[in-house]
Amino acid sequence: MTEHTDGPRLLAVERALRAAARAGNRMLAGGIASVDVTDSASSAALRSSLTRMGVRIVDGRDPRVEFAFGDTVVGGPEAVIRASRTEAPRSGADVPGAQLRADPLPRVSVGLDGTIDSPRGSDAAAKIAWAARGMPTTATLAAALRTATGAAVPRIAVSLVLEPKTAAFTLALAEAGCAVALFSAVSETDPEVAAALAATGKVAVFAPLAPVSGNGVARAMDAAHAAAVLDWAPELLIDDGSHLVRLAHSERQLALTTLRAAAEETTSGVRPLHEMAATGELRIPVIAVNDARTKTGFDNLIGTGQSCVFAVADVWDAATADYRGIAGTHWAVLGYGPVGQGVARFAAALGAEITVVEQDPVRALAALHDGFGANTSAAALPQADVVVSATGVWHTLDVEGFALLRPGAVVAVAGGIDDELALEALAAAGWSVTETAPRVAEWRAPNSHETPSSQRAGVGRPPAGPLVLAEGGGVNYSAGEGNPIEVMDLSFATQLAALLRLLTEELPPGVHTLSEADEVLVARAALAARGGEADPTPPRSRAGGAAQPWHVHRYRATPDRGR
Repeated sequence: MTEHTDGPRLLAVERALRAAARAGNRMLAGGIASVDVTDSASSAALRSSLTRMGVRIVDGRDPRVEFAFGDTVVGGPEAVIRASRTEAPRSGADVPGAQLRADPLPRVSVGLDGTIDSPRGSDAAAKIAWAARGMPTTATLAAALRTATGAAVPRIAVSLVLEPKTAAFTLALAEAGCAVALFSAVSETDPEVAAALAATGKVAVFAPLAPVSGNGVARAMDAAHAAAVLDWAPELLIDDGSHLVRLAHSERQLALTTLRAAAEETTSGVRPLHEMAATGELRIPVIAVNDARTKTGFDNLIGTGQSCVFAVADVWDAATADYRGIAGTHWAVLGYGPVGQGVARFAAALGAEITVVEQDPVRALAALHDGFGANTSAAALPQADVVVSATGVWHTLDVEGFALLRPGAVVAVAGGIDDELALEALAAAGWSVTETAPRVAEWRAPNSHETPSSQRAGVGRPPAGPLVLAEGGGVNYSAGEGNPIEVMDLSFATQLAALLRLLTEELPPGVHTLSEADEVLVARAALAARGGEADPTPPRSRAGGAAQPWHVHRYRATPDRGR
């Protein structure tokens, strides 16, 4: 770890950025911010990080400002935020009125001294209403779905991480005239949100409505809920990781008598679907929503990048008495697909030094040209202060990889699948684990004879092994609220575009892509909601996408006559 002489200043900037995102579960990239900070060095550092994250900086008097940064939270912005608080519902009974609407979310004000003022309420109902208000693109597509359903009532099952945004999305489906059921695993559910959603009576909730303890209990509950949501007999399914599609094709095949199509949300879920299709075992059409440009280029790259980096820092900061910030730390990012690219981008914007570990030489070369290092795991892992697995591949960091890590190295998963970190293999190999702080577990090799850091005398003693965050699950949804509202607005709208196609078109079994027209539909709605616009000039359509008539070329002997 490289020590910065201006470490306290950079740490204050980092904490302010994290607070701004966390206060409303907002996406900084694509947002509009003002910076009114007295200290010139702090102002410069803040502006640099914001710019590298894709934030536009304007004058604080601009009414479009979404994030107002200052020395402390005082003055005008506070009054705007206080007035907006009266709009947030305060109980579960108010959630049915939390319909999607297009008016923008009010600004969040953050001071570098740690003060913050946010308009979002703290209970589940208020968070659901806030998320609904922040998803105008989803609202536009939900209106189109309502028109398409007509008098029909399609039965739609949703399998996604259950937090406020997902709850708002399922309520939008219900408001669009659909019968809706929601499944979510114990490890991916906010039980307060689940209870608030169930209380509306609009969605059948197959998820824990109260905290669950014990791995055995959680696994049994997940299996029962997964079976029950398929027994609910959905016609259409929005899946995450293709777990329910695979369950329906293996142990619950009766579900295929009613389930006629699905849409898949994730990279890790699309991969097994292609395998099933290649072997002729996929019996329904599935649209790979993950592969749409309006999903991967924003959700995977920007949303997951920001939320995972910030979640790592939030957990690490809370667990460490002398946390010094991301600036100057060395990060090893395993995998340089869209998620890995996003993680590298946002960690670097906070001052981290990045080394990418990538098996694909082309992607490794891209990492170099993005300004990062590219090296082998053998070279990168021993030097890393933070290791983030961003592959979606089983046992990306195996026992041998863990053995290369130095004590105190922070390990997390971005995105993630089950067992992306080989924790069960570590236990089988004799490694021991001790929880040292909430969502932080120290893993020690069998040849380590030191007492776990949580049991040693004194405060702030160095750990004896690497520190795994969020039990090896996706750190952004296991230890935080998942991806920001704005990026999930795009993802949910893309899911709705897929549902519209599945409702109006008969597709053969197999994996299908979302059409370019559907991507454009979503993107135009998002641009309109965000105050942008694409050039209205229609593209010239030529066979093969040629930019000019084929007979117009450089070496013509006779001039072109305008044919």
